[in-house]
Amino acid sequence: MEHLRTLVLNSTFEPLQFTSSKRALILSMLGKAEPLEFDGFYIRTPTKSFRLPTVIKLNRFIKRPFRSYVSFSKKNVLRRDNHTCQYCGHRGPELTIDHVIPRSQNGGSTWDNVVTACRKCNLKKGNRTKEESGMKLVSRPGRPKFLFHSSLPDQTPASHLKSWAKYMPRVYIKL
Repeated sequence: MEHLRTLVLNSTFEPLQFTSSKRALILSMLGKAEPLEFDGFYIRTPTKSFRLPTVIKLNRFIKRPFRSYVSFSKKNVLRRDNHTCQYCGHRGPELTIDHVIPRSQNGGSTWDNVVTACRKCNLKKGNRTKEESGMKLVSRPGRPKFLFHSSLPDQTPASHLKSWAKYMPRVYIKL
């Protein structure tokens, strides 16, 4: 149950974030949110059974600061690169970030200079540029295009994706 996520909508029906289904159920029970969509998932206690919502709408409007860009962070670099090493294409849990031009050679921590790398490639490249180490990038780094990111686990049920598609542009959810 911990891997199940719920889409949280503002009171104006715009997507805010994803949260755990457990937290969504608690917000609904406390009257802070209204469940809009359900599928076949339940939490059962010895005496009761609760349907887990896939989409909830908050009862109060949450004012979010307008940003037309994604802030630079390790988490967002990993999301931009789809959790894939940009040197060898490896996907896995132990990924790091690498400076294409090392910081020791005045390379900054910017979208254009930082990529996701596995530990093996990061150690192989070391404190050198990609040309000096003879390594090539899979894709060119740059500022990401997404503004709303999901960080969804791979086990997201298709029924959840289907209910979320009603409230989010197709860009965000690939069915």
